[in-house]
Amino acid sequence: MQTEFFKLDILSPVHIGTGDEIDPMSYIMTSESGGASCHVIDAQAWAADYPDPEALSEVFSGANIPAIRDFLTRKIDPAIYGLRRIMVSSQNIFDQYEKKLSDRRATHQLLFSPCMNTSNQVPFIPGSSIKGALRTAVIDWLDREKKLGLKAARAKDKRGNAYRNRLESVLGKISDSVFKQLKISDVPGFADSTLLVEPLEIRRKEGKTATPKNTCEVMPSRMLGNADQSTLYARIGIGDQTRPADRRLTLPGGQGWDWSELAALVNAYFLKRFEKERTKFYGLPNFKKARPAIKGLDTELKCEKGQMLLRLGHYSQVEFVTVEDNKPLTRTLKDGTRMPHGTTRSLANGLFPFGWVRLTPCGEAEYKRGVVECETANRDTRMRRARMREKIVLERTRRIEKIQQQEEIKRREAEAEARRQAELDAMPEGERQLFLLKKGELNENQVVELYNQLDGMENAVRIKTANALKAYWQQAGKWAKKECSKKQWVKVKLLKSILEES
Repeated sequence: MQTEFFKLDILSPVHIGTGDEIDPMSYIMTSESGGASCHVIDAQAWAADYPDPEALSEVFSGANIPAIRDFLTRKIDPAIYGLRRIMVSSQNIFDQYEKKLSDRRATHQLLFSPCMNTSNQVPFIPGSSIKGALRTAVIDWLDREKKLGLKAARAKDKRGNAYRNRLESVLGKISDSVFKQLKISDVPGFADSTLLVEPLEIRRKEGKTATPKNTCEVMPSRMLGNADQSTLYARIGIGDQTRPADRRLTLPGGQGWDWSELAALVNAYFLKRFEKERTKFYGLPNFKKARPAIKGLDTELKCEKGQMLLRLGHYSQVEFVTVEDNKPLTRTLKDGTRMPHGTTRSLANGLFPFGWVRLTPCGEAEYKRGVVECETANRDTRMRRARMREKIVLERTRRIEKIQQQEEIKRREAEAEARRQAELDAMPEGERQLFLLKKGELNENQVVELYNQLDGMENAVRIKTANALKAYWQQAGKWAKKECSKKQWVKVKLLKSILEES
C-alpha cells in the first residue's frame, strides 16, 4: 500500500452531521459588526460560575424555554463561555431566532444540525464519508459492467442477503473487502470557520409546498464562506496492505485501478448525475436564483487528469448516493404506481447545491505545509480565545473585587455611624451638641444656636461650651477684634467673660 497526498477543495457547502440536533440551551446568537454569529456555549461551566445559584434555579424551574433562552442570551458572555463560533449566513436565520425568543408561547425553538467536530472544536470531513462516496461510484460501475442485478436481488430478498451476496461476489467478504485497500484520513478544517445555512427545498413544480428542514452547519467553501479556509489536505493509502509497493485498488479477479483510473471512473459517475440534475432542475423558473452558483460550479467541475470529484454529506440528493439501477423504493400510490422520487433539490439558502468537493494529488511537502498552516491557525484560534477569556475573567474578577471592597467600606461606615449615633443618643442634649461642635459637625447656624443656650447651662458645662466655641471661632478667624463684626465681637466678649479672660 502506498500513501498518497491530496489537496481537498470544498467547492460547495458540505454538511456532514452527527445525526443529532444541538441542544437549544447550548447556543446563543448575537448581532455583531461583521454580521450575526452563533456561539456554541459551555452552559454548565457558566451555571457553575453564576454568582446567584438560587436565582438561577428559579429562572430554570419557573420559566418556559423561550424565556430561559432569552435569559441565557442576555447573561452569557460568549467570549468567556463560547466553545466555537459559527457565522450565520442568512439574516432570516437570525430573525427567526429573535422572533422565537420574544414569543413566550413558542414551543419549537430554532434547532440546527451541527457538523462533525473534534474534541478541540475543529470541524472535519470524515475519511469514511469520502470513502463512502467513492465506494458508491465503484459499486454502480460494477453493477452495470458485471451485471450484478442489485435491483433484482433487493426485490428478491428484503432482508438484504441476496443483495449482500452479489456485492461480495465482486468485492469479497466484508472481513476482506476490496475497500480495505483504501485508507482515507479524516480531514480537519479551520476552527470557527463554519456557517449556518438554511436547506431550502425547491420543487420542480411551482406552487407545491416544500418540506421544512432544520438549519444546518456547513464547512466553508469556494461558493460560500471564507474561500481561504476551504482548501484542506488529506492522506489516502491505496493498495494491498501486505505489499508496500502496491498502489492499485484491485478486485478479487485481478481487475483494478490506479488513482488516475479510479478518478476517471468516479468522475464519470458524479458528472453524469450532475448533467441530469442540471437538465431536470436548473433550467426551470423555480431555480432562477441558483443559476449563478450553478454556472460557477460548472467551472469548478472541469477536472484535470488525476483530479477526483465527489459529492459528500447530507442533501447530496438521492441520485448521487445510490446505484443507478437500484433506485429507492417509494410508497405505492392509490393507482398502483410508485410515488416519484427526486422531484426536489435542497439548496443552501436556496442558492447553492450541497456537498461538492475535489481531490487533487499533491506532493508530501505541500501536504505538510497545508496541514501545519491549518494546525497553526487552529492553535492560534484556541490561544486567542483563551487569552480573551483570561482577560475578561480577570477584568470581571477585579470588578467584582472592587464592588466587594466598596460594599465592605460602606458596611463598616454604616456600622461606625450606627455606633456613633447610639453614643450620641445616650448623651444629654448639651453634651451632644458640644461633642458635635468639637468634631466640627455643626454648621454656623447650629453654632450660633448653641451659643444662645449658654445662659441656661450649668456652670461646668457652660465653661466647656465656651472653650469649644472659642476654639471654633479662632479656627474660623472670628476671635480677634479686628477680624470680627460688631455682632461677632459681642459674642467673643461674652465668651471671654465666662472664661475670665481679658
